[in-house]
Amino acid sequence: MDTLNGTSWDVVIAGTGLQPALLALALSRSNKKILHLDSNDYYGGREAALSINEIESWIERQNINPSRSPFRNASINQSPSTPEHSVKLASPRAYSLSLSPCVLYTRSALLPALVSSKAHEQLEFLAVGSWFVYQQSAPSDSGSTFGQLIRVPNSREDIFSNPALTLRAKGALVKFLRFVAVYQEEQETWTDWNHKSFVDFLVKKFRITPEFHGPLLALSMSSEPDDQVTTEFALANIHRHLTSMGVFGAGFSAVLPKYGGLSEVVQVACRAAAVGGAVYVLNRSIDSVSEGSDEKPGKQVVLQGGDELVTNHLIGTRDQLPQDWSKPDCTKEETANVCTRTISIVGSTMDALFPRGSEGSPPPSAAVVVYPSGTIAQSRGQGFNQTPIHILVHSADTGECPRGQCVIYAMTSTSLDDASLLLEKAVQTLITSTQEAPHPCVLWTVKYEVVSPYGDPSPIRNEGDKNMQIFLEPPSGPVFDDEVVESVKQAWQIVTAGPEDSFMRFVDRNVEAEEGDELPEDSLPPGDEAM
Repeated sequence: MDTLNGTSWDVVIAGTGLQPALLALALSRSNKKILHLDSNDYYGGREAALSINEIESWIERQNINPSRSPFRNASINQSPSTPEHSVKLASPRAYSLSLSPCVLYTRSALLPALVSSKAHEQLEFLAVGSWFVYQQSAPSDSGSTFGQLIRVPNSREDIFSNPALTLRAKGALVKFLRFVAVYQEEQETWTDWNHKSFVDFLVKKFRITPEFHGPLLALSMSSEPDDQVTTEFALANIHRHLTSMGVFGAGFSAVLPKYGGLSEVVQVACRAAAVGGAVYVLNRSIDSVSEGSDEKPGKQVVLQGGDELVTNHLIGTRDQLPQDWSKPDCTKEETANVCTRTISIVGSTMDALFPRGSEGSPPPSAAVVVYPSGTIAQSRGQGFNQTPIHILVHSADTGECPRGQCVIYAMTSTSLDDASLLLEKAVQTLITSTQEAPHPCVLWTVKYEVVSPYGDPSPIRNEGDKNMQIFLEPPSGPVFDDEVVESVKQAWQIVTAGPEDSFMRFVDRNVEAEEGDELPEDSLPPGDEAM
């Protein structure tokens, strides 16, 4: 297509983050005429995976117009080469670094949607192995503190095989895990504690001593300070963790899409939409939106460069839509969720974090490390982290870095000014804990903030206009938010008015072709380049 000027569309989708990409996938069999735009020159939006060179360009772009981006205050630090470290940074294109990595539990709502839409056939999932928690010792006379990584038990077998636990501790932990497995059937035990402290619940109801609070809080994957984690939240999330064990194989409860995490899901979703006839245009923003005319009803959209088009539905993320259209009544501008993230390339495989699981389990390609509140200090004995620090360690098996290296993603729910040094200390503490010789070196690091709205992700509409929607993205955190899938379903129903049970449920395309449905000859799946 040489020009978009004067064209008409059923749906214009702005942005190629996960929510818009899943919507494009959901609409790929709807026989609707779809235009999918992105002001960036890459796919993925907040979930993008970028090479080192692309991250450098991405930072420059954020600095030009930071108010329209979910990212801010990004900067890079590259360690100088030293003779004692033989591992060097490889070619910039040898890396595919995720801007929003997260844990995807095997019970997540995303996986059934990918299976029923046939998108899973183009994806490869890897096992997320062990969970570790950092436990700090008491301060010494000098004020210094020491600690160690403890592998978090996932099952009754893990607890009873741990020689460090007393019989009394084993009994209390097993009793609690049995309760969590069926906690929804025993509401009389916990409903009075719904909005009360989870730590107090552990002490009062199960007599679990403080040294085990950290491991159980780690399984909750909460981003809140430990003393603010509610019983309701913790039980639901620990239940999800435990019931996700063994769904797709022994020894793991979560998976990771290879080659950049959720970015790969975005790529597959957009390819499927292109095969269904969607047109993709990168590096093109929307300048303005207005009401159409009697001759051209719908929404009049003017693109960067002056092309004008008309659409029945316009749906996108906040950063991809005109600022004057993003009114407070439909975007809930009181955005204040801030997550600071760092990505560190380390010149070591850090094998100690990837122990093999039980017999028959796949080799782990990622590990989770949690630093509870108050375990990392900015300086000696001072300035401890108020919110937990979550670290995801990805091996080279993920395709995100060369062999002999790994990628450490660290995050915490506070601003960069407060979090920068804490995340650096947490990464260094983790590297030291592996006790490798020579000491592994951090080769390269990028740090940045992710800003997102309060509340659950959802498509927010103008009160009087159901044909214009904004996807509110979920707070950036360590675990995939299942409400993302629900928000896409809501947007899909507004566009199609289809029955809920047909959402993302497709037959094989070759079956459709046999029944007489032909694929458009001029639709090619988008690769690294688009129109």
